[in-house]
Amino acid sequence: MLAKLAVCVGALALATHAWAQTGPVPATSAQARPAEAVNLQAVTVTGEQPGPPLWEVRSGGHVMWVIGTISPLPKHAQWQWHELEHALGQSTELLEAPSARLRMPGSLFSRLALQPNARLNPGGASLQRLLPPDMYARWQALKRQYLDNDEALDFTRPIVAAEALYDKALSANDLSDDTDVAAMVEKLAHRHGTRLIDARYELVISRAPGQLNSAEQEQAEGIACLDETMRLVESQLPQLAARANAWSTGDMKTLQSLMQGTHYDPCVVTAINGDFEHQLNIPDLPARIEDAWIAAAKDALIRNRHSVAILSMEQVMAPDGYLAKLRSMGYVVRPPESLQP
Repeated sequence: MLAKLAVCVGALALATHAWAQTGPVPATSAQARPAEAVNLQAVTVTGEQPGPPLWEVRSGGHVMWVIGTISPLPKHAQWQWHELEHALGQSTELLEAPSARLRMPGSLFSRLALQPNARLNPGGASLQRLLPPDMYARWQALKRQYLDNDEALDFTRPIVAAEALYDKALSANDLSDDTDVAAMVEKLAHRHGTRLIDARYELVISRAPGQLNSAEQEQAEGIACLDETMRLVESQLPQLAARANAWSTGDMKTLQSLMQGTHYDPCVVTAINGDFEHQLNIPDLPARIEDAWIAAAKDALIRNRHSVAILSMEQVMAPDGYLAKLRSMGYVVRPPESLQP
């Protein structure tokens, strides 16, 4: 999960955010929240922080250091990267984060709704008309709290309203989804003369599947995403802040406990990739991305005595994540000292 997707159409390259393995959860009466949102103020760290320690993957005398990334992160923090810079200074290659590159003709790209431009609901429909009453009441409360009661948002598509709410709620709690840790690591690698190694899975798409998502299906998925986003904002912002703080300060025990059994991959970030997966009928694309990265990591461990790799923290920590897969293949995987028995 959290793999990056690139769609290439001739000279056009489109990069999106994270890949989700869990889809949006539809609203039900049991999930309803009070009309008035509770203000759960999250506190985030600021200033220079050490960042996360590194994992090690060893094969004989060869070692690959792995940095795990998360999002969102504290808006006003900076990272010292001493351990990472030391690793990059010894390494000949940096393995990029897992990703996919899909090549397709321009005519196919124009058919697929990869980046819908429409912001307003068809026919001028309002969210009040589209949402169940209890869900609309929750939306009104959150709109007052985070969006300056912007009435224009009531006529946007639910996915657009969800994105606006998510961004503003993060900002109000000094969090940001815009910090690209992978890009920062790649910049440091360039400074140290470390080569970047592409680990992308590449697939050529020549024709579209027979049936694309209908407008009704897209609207239903948008409503489910708005409901999921509201639930996140209503109850999970303190956990997001605690997770961001733990990553920034290198507190891996706390981070591990916060990540166990949870997924913080907001549907507003993953909607494009998730929709793309369904439209092209390639539900195993995350597994293909994983296989491509694992193969690239094995090759890098053969080529280099020292190398560095980028993964999401879930790919690092999950019992069935990428590092767990390497361990099952016989590689020695060492977590940071604070997580060792």
